[in-house]
Amino acid sequence: MKNRCYCKWNLMSTDRSSAIAELLDIVPPFDERRKSLLLTALESREQAGATVVHESISMPHCRSILVDDFEIVLGRSKKGVGWPEEKVELVILFISPVTPKSPEEHTQLIKQFADRIKDGGAEKIFAAEDCAELAELLDLDLLDGG
Repeated sequence: MKNRCYCKWNLMSTDRSSAIAELLDIVPPFDERRKSLLLTALESREQAGATVVHESISMPHCRSILVDDFEIVLGRSKKGVGWPEEKVELVILFISPVTPKSPEEHTQLIKQFADRIKDGGAEKIFAAEDCAELAELLDLDLLDGG
């Protein structure tokens, strides 16, 4: 079974914190309190070490008791988002639930995305024309796209 994702095709934000908040805004079950706590967790993880995994691609992530299943949000920005010193055009944000198997599942998801990006995959990813194509290239089921 594929993981599900949400997608925002035209990120308006130009800085990391705002971009993460903008992506969290499109996940329906997140109320303001949950979004605030998750934003803090994701920002703390980013301050420990920015998650730019490939030129122009960032993968902010964390584990949290606030989710019951993986929450994955894709964000695309043609103008770029400061992360903070580098500009990224694609953000693959994900939050893993805290379960006994979650460290392994979290690592597997990182590996899945890294495998899709390396070996020329980044070129295809940046050539994607919309959220549906991007999700397909990352082997995800798109729930909502913008």
